Amino acid sequence: MRNLKELKWSDLKTGIFFLLGLGFAAYLGLVIGRNTSVFTGVTTIKIMTSNVNGLAENNFVAVAGKKIGTVSNLSFTSQNDSLFVVADLKLQNEYANLVTRDSKASIRSLGVLGDKYVDIQAGSGDPVKEGDYIRLVPEDGLSALTDNAKNTVEKLNTLLDKLNNGDGPAGRLISDKEMGEDLQKTVANLRKTSDELNSVAGQISHGKGLLSKLLHDKSLADDTEQTIVNLRNAAAETERLMKQLNDGQGTLGKLNSDPALYDNLSQTLVSLDSLLTDLKRQPDRYVRFTLF
Repeated sequence: MRNLKELKWSDLKTGIFFLLGLGFAAYLGLVIGRNTSVFTGVTTIKIMTSNVNGLAENNFVAVAGKKIGTVSNLSFTSQNDSLFVVADLKLQNEYANLVTRDSKASIRSLGVLGDKYVDIQAGSGDPVKEGDYIRLVPEDGLSALTDNAKNTVEKLNTLLDKLNNGDGPAGRLISDKEMGEDLQKTVANLRKTSDELNSVAGQISHGKGLLSKLLHDKSLADDTEQTIVNLRNAAAETERLMKQLNDGQGTLGKLNSDPALYDNLSQTLVSLDSLLTDLKRQPDRYVRFTLF
């Protein structure tokens, strides 16, 4: 029969080894789950952003597409009354020298709907040290395209709301029946005018009408041009005569500008009229005939 004391010590050793095994297994599970090597040291650097865009702890960190570490922690911080997120990046020491203080990091996606990861573009400065920050730049790929598409959809929704509410000219065209009918009539009139212009153009091209003859008949065009010149000369002559009349030049001008001359001429005409009237009544007073 085994000693009770030996039995208890044996059970205790078994329990101790069991607990150590559980602890080691838990450690392995934690390390493997965080994508960190068991046998290599790490260097922790940081990035800060106002929006992590879906980045989560345990997502991996890569340089030129190769994994060199993991995101170990995400925490909030405030600067100048603004809220930011600080991401701790644990880099395996064998690759940490690839990341320099002037390196640039960006948050990218694995595929269209894949997990987020941190991609680091190597620089040319000094290697980073524990606790250094590196610059985070916006992603110019799918994320930016998605944001632009989202903004475009929002603008389209706003435009559709305005159209449905009758806001703006386009909205009134859709919601105002009378305005729509007026627009339809206007378009019909424009179409009719266009048809008439096409008809006139066809007549001109076929030599019909006065305008077509003016365009194609040189003699008629020359006669028309000469007529226009004559009319222009007549207008100039009329303007000259009117100027002389207004300036008192010539007989008509003097009659127009000299009241005394006009009155004398009127009296002379009246006297001449009286003389002719008396001559008709009593011709013998003015004319005598003698016979030999």
